[in-house]
Amino acid sequence: MMTTVMKPDDIRDPIQGSPQSHTSPVDTKKPGNIIEQLTELDCGFQCLLDKVKEDMQAAKDASFFLKKRAAIEEEYGRQMIKLSQTISETFDKSHPRSGTYGDAWISMLKVHETIGDQRIKFAGNITEVADDLQLLYKDTERGRKQAKDAGGKHEKILGDANTSLEKIKQKYELQSEDWERTILQKNNDPLHVPKKGLFKNAKTQAQLNRMEEEARYKATMADKHYRQQLNTTNVSRQEYFQIHLPKILTELKAIGDECCVALRYQLARYSYIYEEALAADGIALDNDDGLGLRSLTEKIDKDSDLIQYINSYHGRSGKLQKNEIQYKEYSMSISTMNNSTTNLNPVFGVDLNTLMARDQQEVPWILRKCAEAVETYGLNVVGIYRLSGTNSQIQKLKGAFDRDCTSVDLTSEEYLSDINNITSVLKLWFRELPDPLFPKAAYQSFLNAAKVDDDNMRILGLHTVINDLPDAHYATLKFLMCHLDKIQKHQRYNKMGASNLATIFGMTLMGNDPGNMQAMINQDNQRFTETQWQVKVVQSILENYSLIFETE
Repeated sequence: MMTTVMKPDDIRDPIQGSPQSHTSPVDTKKPGNIIEQLTELDCGFQCLLDKVKEDMQAAKDASFFLKKRAAIEEEYGRQMIKLSQTISETFDKSHPRSGTYGDAWISMLKVHETIGDQRIKFAGNITEVADDLQLLYKDTERGRKQAKDAGGKHEKILGDANTSLEKIKQKYELQSEDWERTILQKNNDPLHVPKKGLFKNAKTQAQLNRMEEEARYKATMADKHYRQQLNTTNVSRQEYFQIHLPKILTELKAIGDECCVALRYQLARYSYIYEEALAADGIALDNDDGLGLRSLTEKIDKDSDLIQYINSYHGRSGKLQKNEIQYKEYSMSISTMNNSTTNLNPVFGVDLNTLMARDQQEVPWILRKCAEAVETYGLNVVGIYRLSGTNSQIQKLKGAFDRDCTSVDLTSEEYLSDINNITSVLKLWFRELPDPLFPKAAYQSFLNAAKVDDDNMRILGLHTVINDLPDAHYATLKFLMCHLDKIQKHQRYNKMGASNLATIFGMTLMGNDPGNMQAMINQDNQRFTETQWQVKVVQSILENYSLIFETE
């Protein structure tokens, strides 16, 4: 006899819920029922997890803001103290007779120094709040993880019970169907009597009885196991929904509540500290002791200061001379007059080999000095080497280099007023070289190497030609390319990449091949092509500076 049992179709899954269930909003007017209402939600546990996560993220964001705020306040305070002390020391040295203004000014600087001290203290108090909020974030994160792990553990137990129940249920239904089929076969039900095949004989009544008995036994055992697993699953569900889930939700809510309360407290603490700092600044700016900025300003008496200053000069000055000043010619010494023309060491229009032998320097002084000035003050100047300086200043600087190159100080305000004067002088020096930096003898070799299509072969060709240069030309070229490489690495600011620099220095460094000069004059198109290849030579070397030079 078959036993009818309840099917678990109406058993609610703790995670996905019943398809027939309907959720309703949580009644915020009844906080005591929040846990009870969350247990009725399909995703109540995940909802509370997300809420706690938002709370602790809020604590983390507040901590980050306050740390940054503390750093700003501390830097402000230190800079305020440093500025006040520096100005105070400078004023004491420069104005020994300052009068009422000096007294008021020094006191005002003291007020600012006091404000700086208060700001540093304020920064320290903010840092303490930020650190407490960081600890709150970590504690909340740890508590949330523990609750999440506990919830996951119990959800897995319940899920495993539901899975086992479903498997046993399927086996029970399968065995019951087999039992039902054997009963129908036994009663000769035409729909369940198997057709006779070529090699199949009809089963005897005894065989059918035996099959029915075996099927009945299997169905009975499956029913028993199904009932046992159903009871076990229902116990697990009851424990989960009535014990474990409410407990976990309660603990998780307590963690979130603690985070929210602590966050609110720390923000209130920060507000109090902020108000206290502003009040302290206000007292420093204006107080009843007459030491506020406005009170100090009112103590300045310009007339009294003027009289005091004038009186301090009595007895220190002599009688004023009102006679006409007579002309007195300056007499230059004989040795100076004899050596006035022999001290010249020109650098413009002098061959590189001659400069090296004369000055005992591989790289000429003028190139070193100009490059150093540009790298110190002009790397971020837009259009460096493209813009020209003032002609009068260029000629003045040229004369200074020709008189004594080693004594020229390009860091003086006179020369640094316009960095383009320095770059223009350097380009002028290259143009006036008797033999260009790329020597006339190697001119065609450089062009031929630049015309090679394959990048690797072109670089190798240029490397070979450069290695064959005279020592003075090689050292000067390597130094210049190193300098221009630094320029192009700052092209984000100066807008001067390898292409722009090569366009400027192409003809300046290469000049023209004497053998082709007449042909280029006669053919304008050929001259334009020649100029393009000069630019190609300089650009290829500059773009592959490290491969051509640094590998050595």
